[in-house]
This record gives sequence, C-alpha cells and structure tokens, in this order.
Amino acid sequence: MRFILFASCMSLIVSGLRADAQQAPARAQEAPVVAAVMQLFAAAERRDLAALDTLYAGEELTVIEGTGINRGWRDYRDRHIGPELEAFSNFKYRPFEIEPHVHGDFAYAIFRYALQATTAERTIDVVGRGTAILERKGSRWIVRHTQTSSRPRRETDPPMPQ
Repeated sequence: MRFILFASCMSLIVSGLRADAQQAPARAQEAPVVAAVMQLFAAAERRDLAALDTLYAGEELTVIEGTGINRGWRDYRDRHIGPELEAFSNFKYRPFEIEPHVHGDFAYAIFRYALQATTAERTIDVVGRGTAILERKGSRWIVRHTQTSSRPRRETDPPMPQ
C-alpha cells in the first residue's frame, strides 16, 4: 500500500514538473508582450510622444476608445492623445491584470487599467478594460490596435496601481 501511495505521489510530482516545463516557454514568449503594454502606458504617463512613436505601428495603427476611432499614429497623436496629454495634469495611467496571448508574430493582451488626471474643467478618476493587438517586428513588439473603455471609479474598485 505504501508503494502505491509513493508511486501515485511521484506521478503527480512528475506531471506537475512536466506542466511547468511546458509552460515556461509560453511565459518566456509572453513576458515581452507584457513589457510592451507596460511601456505603452508608461510612455503615455510621461507624455513621451517620441517613445510612443516607437511603440505604435505608424499609419497602420487603429485606436478605438469608447465609440471613437483614430486611424494611424499621426491622427491619434495630433487629434487625440497629444491634445489630451497637454490638457492633463497630475496624470496617472496604469495597466494591471495584463493577460498576454502569443500566436507566432502576433499577440493580443487583455488588461485592466486605471487613469487619473486633472483638467481645467474636471477631475478624472476612471477604471477600464482594454485589448491591445501587437506584432513582432524583429525582436520588438509594436502595437497595431488598441480598444479601451472606462467608467468612473467605484468604492469597490482596486486602488490605483503603483
């Protein structure tokens, strides 16, 4: 009986090790996608349009926020994010719960985010969900498409990520 119990335990341990070994390459592929999403939010929070220029897919970019759409980096930069970043003060923009999915040279990530900012007219404190579609270009991941939506923060929402 002890032998059967020992053999069963060893079988479970070996199965777990195999599963971890199979998941390790997937995690290694996913880490750069998570890093690219984090870099995107960090560059926006720094108001670093030059960095965003290297993270977005140029004129192939599409951005959907709520019911609006921007087509191409110049359109998004000049008509949306650029003026928005100029108007914001006390700006915090943080992703969390990033779930990457890699398929060859394409990936998508679903995420949650928190955004806080002050403008001349109001204070913004929202949480949202989003999706980013990325393409591997050489050793880098660039963002081809994002879709985000948000709502005002509620007491039950998580605090702003650090």
